Amino acid sequence: MRPSLPPRKIVRLPSGIPGFDEILDGGFIEGSLYLIEGRAGAGKTILSNQIAFHHARAGAGVLYVTLIAESHVKLLSHLTELSFYDETLVAERVHYLSAYGQLKEGGLRGFFEAMAGAMLTHRPQLMFIDGFRSASEFSASPLELSQFIHELSALVSSLRTTCFLLAPLSGNEQHPEHTLVDGLIELNNFSDGMRRTREIEVHKLRASNHMAGRHMFAITSDGIRVYPRLESIASRRIVEPGVFGETHAFGIPGLDRVLQGGVARGSTTSLLGAPGSGKTLSGMSFLVEGLRRGESAVYLGFYESPDRLVAKMRSIGTDLQPFLDEGRLRILWQPALEFTIDLLVQQFFDALAELGAQRVFLDGVEGFKESSIHPERMVLFFTALTNRLRCDGITTLCSEEIPLFASQPGMALKNVSAVFENILWMRHAQIDGSSRRLLSVLKMRDSDYDSMAQELHIDEEGLHVRPLAWPAAGFATVAPNATGMAQAPHL
Repeated sequence: MRPSLPPRKIVRLPSGIPGFDEILDGGFIEGSLYLIEGRAGAGKTILSNQIAFHHARAGAGVLYVTLIAESHVKLLSHLTELSFYDETLVAERVHYLSAYGQLKEGGLRGFFEAMAGAMLTHRPQLMFIDGFRSASEFSASPLELSQFIHELSALVSSLRTTCFLLAPLSGNEQHPEHTLVDGLIELNNFSDGMRRTREIEVHKLRASNHMAGRHMFAITSDGIRVYPRLESIASRRIVEPGVFGETHAFGIPGLDRVLQGGVARGSTTSLLGAPGSGKTLSGMSFLVEGLRRGESAVYLGFYESPDRLVAKMRSIGTDLQPFLDEGRLRILWQPALEFTIDLLVQQFFDALAELGAQRVFLDGVEGFKESSIHPERMVLFFTALTNRLRCDGITTLCSEEIPLFASQPGMALKNVSAVFENILWMRHAQIDGSSRRLLSVLKMRDSDYDSMAQELHIDEEGLHVRPLAWPAAGFATVAPNATGMAQAPHL
């Protein structure tokens, strides 16, 4: 019996694709064999060439072998539209080779010999075989294909060449390569009704603690960018929020009195209210109070464009432009249409880091749910989002709209009320035929507060909260019953 060889030190190769290495546990393992599957148009060729040119720019040699696929002229022509493509590296460090002739004439044995010869000639650090499913069509049996993959795996391992096989997605059908390769990656277009999104999933990755599940990715002029699911990242990096011992005021006369000075730093507050009840103005007033104290702030909203938001605040005597010009206020606007929520939250975190923001206002959080192609994610997604902000000591306000005629508060993002330390309920009331705004504190964790309903008044000088100037029995909330008449008062 031959003595066993000592284990070889694992060397990881980064993919060079933003966000992908976080899923891969740092990258691919040198000298391993990987299978990348995907439907036509899923992005396999872009993914593989982006990895290839990333390493070629760092000085590595790359061999890109095609079987039945588009011609090299057409392939390179398409790649010129992508920023990672560098024509000077072609034939210098990235070598394109067609091996369909060898496969057709010599079968798997002829193909293997051609690959071995090319590898010994070019000594590549990375090799890609595009259109690998064609190889199975020339195998006499599954056993022959398994033997070929086994020999290819041994060859790339001995030469320390990292090899990628590209093949069309085969659904639930099992192939020999699924079990023999060191890693299996799937690219797909997920559909929900008329909407589609690109997703990537690592099914298998030997010697790696890869991130499980599907993750969204996008293809732009820069190539592929992967967006790991926020809740998946949070599950792998559990951080306990600290206690900061500070209070952040709203700067709204009367409201800070009700809140005994304001809300705790690092806390998350829900502004739950009907349309027109003052949610956006209240949230922006909170940001402005911090800006006046020298802090930085970020607004993320789905329904108010930046110009409309600036005009709205100007109508109550607050000019946001100086704070925008100073760079201490960032307004992010994303219409609640089709977009990738993980992409949006990454842009949001980038803005927070750039500004060193202490206060955040998420205006219309139901926009996350309405725009997500996977609304079942929302509880875990929002929990991960707020916990990260809490751990960073960022005080967060979230507005959420409830029906205009609701007599009791209810949240569109179900089962997330536990993530809010504080909940303010804002609604309308009818007083002698006129509509008034009311505000009540439903919850303030670990804090004392005034639980009595207050009147919220808005004028050209701003927002004001004051005790009710009329008997509680003298008004009713706007909540018609079956007869169309106002219901009994709800405080």
